[in-house]
Amino acid sequence: MSNPVTRQLYGQVNRGVLVADDGNNTDVYHVDNDNSSTRFGLKGKAEISNDLAIGTKIEVQFESNSTADVNQNNKRNASADNFTQRHLDFWIESETLGKLSIGQGDTASNGTAEVDLSGTDLIGYSSVSDMAGGILFYNNTTQSLSTTKVGSAFSNMDGMSRDDRVRYDTPDFSGFYASSSFIADDAIDLAIRYSGKFPGFKLAGALAYAWPENTKNFDGQVSGSLSLLLNCGFSATFAAGGRDYDTAGRDDSNYYYGKLGYQWKPFSIGPTAISIDYGNFNDIALNDDDGDTFGIQFVQKVSDWSTEFYMGYRLYELESTGTNYEDINALMTGARFKF
Repeated sequence: MSNPVTRQLYGQVNRGVLVADDGNNTDVYHVDNDNSSTRFGLKGKAEISNDLAIGTKIEVQFESNSTADVNQNNKRNASADNFTQRHLDFWIESETLGKLSIGQGDTASNGTAEVDLSGTDLIGYSSVSDMAGGILFYNNTTQSLSTTKVGSAFSNMDGMSRDDRVRYDTPDFSGFYASSSFIADDAIDLAIRYSGKFPGFKLAGALAYAWPENTKNFDGQVSGSLSLLLNCGFSATFAAGGRDYDTAGRDDSNYYYGKLGYQWKPFSIGPTAISIDYGNFNDIALNDDDGDTFGIQFVQKVSDWSTEFYMGYRLYELESTGTNYEDINALMTGARFKF
């Protein structure tokens, strides 16, 4: 008797309006929210036995005017006009032996800087550049736009992203599990994750180290995050990371990020979440760069519509030796529909 194969088609559309003020001009952009891009995918799974399953995940994204790409010189048609790969993955999993994944997909360290139980990560989380990553800083010294964009000065160092790799995840041990992946061009990473519920609260966290070899411009990277959600609705999230450079004259870079949030249900349509956050980012793009960011987030879920409405504000400040940058103020509102 053959085992049935289950299939799941899923996806989402996430569109918004971004208003960005670079200190000289204010522009309005119609964007795809890079915090959680427009995408669709297909999952397949076959149960081989009570303890063994195999499956696949194919997922692509198509962003029109991604917030990672639009800027003052490129206000429309800013993103690639085609599908881009996210997951092209084959896996085999046993509850007693763990999970082996082969193909394009999450490396072991991907997501370790982004554990967030606040309910507002759709509009703001440790990857603070996602809201306005393509926007260029205005240089007061030269009275012109610089070539420095938000995305190059603010990075949450979230592991090795997605790549062609072989990844292994251990079984769950009391909420803990470890992962490792062997990535193209001899890069390697290791990670450990935890998620658990206790009387009165939920706790989740992750920590990873990556050796990128020749795939990145740095030599080693640590990333981690921890998030606490109380049953009363209050949450606290912390993330931090650092990069090592062996390049002569290049300072190591680091950052830390914190968020406080609150979730409740004032309306019958679904939960409401609000939060505030702050991050400090040092030597990310260049030596002696010092970046600070402050944000406010709001998300309203409409459960019956499978939709979330959101609004967020973020301030980006960047100090750099010999350059006087204006602050960037960004405001975005939009909605995500999932199916």
